[in-house]
Amino acid sequence: MKKLFDDEDDELELHQEEKAKILVTVIPFVLIIIILAITLLISSLKNRELERDNNRLQESIKEYADENLENGRDGNAEGVDVLSQEIATATPSAEPTSAPTSTPSAKPTATPEPEIEIDYSKVEYNKDSQLKEMMSYWADNHQKALNDLVNLDHYKAMSWSLKGTKNFYYYGDLNANGQPHGKGIAVYGDNQYYYGDWANGVRSGKGTWMHYHFHAKPSKTDLYTYHHYTGSWKNDLPDGEGSEHYDLNMDILEENKRYVTNLIGSYRGGLVHGEFYLTTIYSDENMKEWYATGENGSWVYKSEKADKEGRKPVYVETNDKNNYIWMHPVENKNIGVPCLISKNKN
Repeated sequence: MKKLFDDEDDELELHQEEKAKILVTVIPFVLIIIILAITLLISSLKNRELERDNNRLQESIKEYADENLENGRDGNAEGVDVLSQEIATATPSAEPTSAPTSTPSAKPTATPEPEIEIDYSKVEYNKDSQLKEMMSYWADNHQKALNDLVNLDHYKAMSWSLKGTKNFYYYGDLNANGQPHGKGIAVYGDNQYYYGDWANGVRSGKGTWMHYHFHAKPSKTDLYTYHHYTGSWKNDLPDGEGSEHYDLNMDILEENKRYVTNLIGSYRGGLVHGEFYLTTIYSDENMKEWYATGENGSWVYKSEKADKEGRKPVYVETNDKNNYIWMHPVENKNIGVPCLISKNKN
């Protein structure tokens, strides 16, 4: 009888050992499957949450725009077409050249004609509602929203309709004679915009001018994506303290050439006039800082000594008083904000 119980106990122990082995083998796989399932679930939840956030952001922007379009702007804000019989030349001013050891950088010009894929003459636009919408973003300093707006076809069509003229469409405050006066926004040809102060029909006070360089296809020749001036204005031209910034297409910059990216100084009648601080950049994104002095649209030479090509020093590096950028006298004249469309620009 005792032997029988012993055999049953041995068989039970053997059976338990087999179960244990099976559990030891199966449990890790089960745990791996559970971990993978949890990971996938978390990833799915995160993606859904990200998608919801993006949707909420888009809805928020749309609601913001719709609200501003519905509520309008307080005060004497109206849309105006300002006409001029003069034709815009959009001729660029001379731009600083490189030092004698490098080839002169390309000058900023009006936006080259793009390879037209859209006939903007057939694109509908509403200048008043579009400028009203843009003004609300500009007033709130929503630069990203502004950049998105000007890339829309109906905004491009609005600017295209002014091509080759000094005319502009305006929305904002008016004086008793119906002229732009106070705070307002305007669009010109060549994808140019201005937001800021006006007085008796012209830009006057504080304001920002933007020039966007658009192309139907990526450009291999236009160095600039946009250029802007912000600061003081008088009689429709930059006048007083201000700054310019050039946003460059870094993919097409040439090696060992420097390009001006920022100018901070004083202007008079749209031309450089006073002390300036400048920055330049190379294709490897190395930057340098310079000082210069403008006088009636020309840079004051740091020395009358000329190189073999007739160029003289105009910029001096802030960290090396013996390092200059040189310019030929032929180029050193009528230097101001290039491409600016204004009826008062010579």
